Parts: sequence; structure tokens; C-alpha cells
Amino acid sequence: MESLALFVGILLLILILSGPFAIALTFVKTTNRSATMVRRLFVCILSALGIGLAVMLLLQGIAIGAKLMALFAIAASGFALKREFARK
Repeated sequence: MESLALFVGILLLILILSGPFAIALTFVKTTNRSATMVRRLFVCILSALGIGLAVMLLLQGIAIGAKLMALFAIAASGFALKREFARK
């Protein structure tokens, strides 16, 4: 039972922190082309992880608090993707 609680805690931690970390990465300024590509790769991985876990959580029959966390994760990850790839 403890391992299941630990697993769920890790999933929720990833869900909550993936969006803000992806947003924080978009504030890093790079001049090197390869560093920019690595940053974009990490933003995409974190955003995909957050959106994937959030959609999985939304499709389950769970409480409203967890659904709100999932919606926050989708919004934060989507904002990070928009900020990274819609630059002028």
C-alpha cells in the first residue's frame, strides 16, 4: 500500500511541476543554436509529460480537486509551448 501511495505522489508531483518548469525554461536566453534546440526539446518533453498525465487524470472518475490540478497542468504546459514556439 505504501508503494502505491508513493507512486501516486510522484505522479501528482510530476503533474504539478512539469508546467512551471517548462515555463521557467522559456525564460532562459540562448544565442547558440544547439542550446536553443536542447531547451526546446526539454520544454516539449516536460509539456508532453504534463499534458499526458493531466489527460489521464481527467479521464478517471476522481474528485474535483485532482481535476483542477490536471486543468492547471494542461494550461501551464500549453502556455509554455505557446511561449516557446510563438516567439517573434
